[in-house]
Amino acid sequence: MRLAAVYIEDHEYIFKEPQTINFGGQYFYEFENVDNNIIVRRTLNEKFIIDFFNLTELQSKVTNLNAIVGQNGAGKSTLLDVIRSEFIEHKYALPQSNSLFLVEIDGKHPLILRNDFKKVFLHETTPQNTYQIELKKGVTKKSQTIFYSPHYDYKYNPNFDDVDNHDISFDKIVEEDLKEFREKDTNENGRPYSASQELLFKNSIRQITFLSSDLVRKQIFNDLFELQGHYEPILHFRGYNIREKDWNTPYQLRPILKTIEEKAEKESSEWHVYRDKGATEPQVYQYILKRNVIKCILSLLNRQMERRNSFLQEGFFPYDELKEQIETASAYDTLLLFVKHSGIKLKATKPQSIFSEGVIRIFLEKIYAAIEKADKEDSVSNTTLQTSTEDAIEILKLQRQFLNELNSYYAKFYKNKDELTIEEREKIEEFINYRPFKRRMSSGEGALLNFYSRIYNFLNTNLKELKYRKLSNHYIMLLDEADLTFHITWKKKYVKALLSTLPYFFDELENKPTLEIIFTTHDPITLSDLPNANVIYIERLDYNSPSKILDFNNKRRPLKTFGANISDLIADSFFIEDSLIGNFAFDKIQETIKWLNSKGNFESKIYYKTVIKLIDEPIIQRKLAEMYDDKTKDNFQADVIDEQIKKLQELRKRLGK
Repeated sequence: MRLAAVYIEDHEYIFKEPQTINFGGQYFYEFENVDNNIIVRRTLNEKFIIDFFNLTELQSKVTNLNAIVGQNGAGKSTLLDVIRSEFIEHKYALPQSNSLFLVEIDGKHPLILRNDFKKVFLHETTPQNTYQIELKKGVTKKSQTIFYSPHYDYKYNPNFDDVDNHDISFDKIVEEDLKEFREKDTNENGRPYSASQELLFKNSIRQITFLSSDLVRKQIFNDLFELQGHYEPILHFRGYNIREKDWNTPYQLRPILKTIEEKAEKESSEWHVYRDKGATEPQVYQYILKRNVIKCILSLLNRQMERRNSFLQEGFFPYDELKEQIETASAYDTLLLFVKHSGIKLKATKPQSIFSEGVIRIFLEKIYAAIEKADKEDSVSNTTLQTSTEDAIEILKLQRQFLNELNSYYAKFYKNKDELTIEEREKIEEFINYRPFKRRMSSGEGALLNFYSRIYNFLNTNLKELKYRKLSNHYIMLLDEADLTFHITWKKKYVKALLSTLPYFFDELENKPTLEIIFTTHDPITLSDLPNANVIYIERLDYNSPSKILDFNNKRRPLKTFGANISDLIADSFFIEDSLIGNFAFDKIQETIKWLNSKGNFESKIYYKTVIKLIDEPIIQRKLAEMYDDKTKDNFQADVIDEQIKKLQELRKRLGK
């Protein structure tokens, strides 16, 4: 499946007349509105190649790839919003348009993905006859957009809380990352963490989780980019700072949870006894941090069980049977007793365990072992732990397993749990935060890692480990200038990298969906990797003029992209007028020409002679030197030619080597 064409009859603000967008599919489409019924005609795209963009042998295939180009303000991002407006719950949350979307499935007539009109008819003419058939709708629920943008655009809609739940733009990431940070514990000095620290924690966890994933181990990324790692990690432990009152926690679980809490508090308050027995300062911090870990876990349990009262009377814990054991147990051992024996008992059935065997025990053992290794000064505090990269990665992986257990607390006890999607409000955040120490990345390295880690995190968290979203059979990746801040060598790899890597992300989902990619760009090198039919050109003459899409039969549409000369691409595809040099240099050359054509004013000749020396385009430089000699009766042109010959000889020597 692939998006084949979009017809936009009118838009809230960017277009003033009907527009047609073709996506380089098997056919080019034209549309005509007759009494609010749409007549569709199509022409075979003779350069279309099935699976042209599919570079892997995976089940998750790339069915199409398109680029959108145009001047700033032409409507590239708006066009992405037009597409994704069909896939969000509240379509009125984005600017409105009357549109028709067609998709192609090989060997069939196009199907309707969106229709804001009456009926849609395909008008076909063959050598034998002319016929017309009504097109059908039937693929909306099987496809879904995912929107990515590295820009922070300060987008906010006061009328809708969650405009697009498949939005992983920078705006959405920041909103999600800061959603609960005011409800988290303070640092060891009693001060709240700042928003900047919270964003660093969240982003670093996404990055290290991706970098340590099986995807990266497959070398598919290192073959394209040298991904930088994180070194000398510091783990920050902090739970929720507000303990909810016991309104919804199952009655049967409240006593044991209260007992664990009291034991942890009592043990924490006795740190000085441990110190007086001869413990070193790092050992005292180890002692306190271990108890704080238990408190953090309790805060997460409390937070989740207080979400709603689904199991108010259904909790199970054999407190009386274990009473003697509990009385002598430490907070740590009591927590493990709770994990092992607690459950939910629905109707007359046998209690079902809340936690899978060993998940929390192994998690705690790993944390405690890492804490005990931290025996150097400043390597451990009441709330932080400086550990090895290997231990940090292992702890964070075990934390994800623990969070998955906790986040499925409500869903796991229902019969149809495999068909359910878990509510977003039931998601509990991590209590171990990760911060890389010393290692710094360039803005380009950070942008590349953010791009991949955010996609990986979204799919892994919402569609793979647990289902916070429903799986779709086909995904349309909408990338709004995702190559921003990439070095030119990375821009050369951009298209190949998308096609070579993204299928691996989706192939990890259980249904192995297909995908297509639509991106906006200002980069001419990127366009040289796309057939011309797969480039969407938006032209806007100025901010007072409406935008216009240059369709496949428009005379102003550039004709060459795939493997084309970069200079031609810059001039044609990005609507560059006048010249292909910067405006500052252009103005200096024009100023020099004006002086050369004037009479007199010889006091400025040294200045303009120096300007001519600066010019690196040899033909322009020689012509200006000739004009300079005509004006000054000098022999500057000979000097310029000698210098150019010298440069050519040096180049010849290098080639000879």
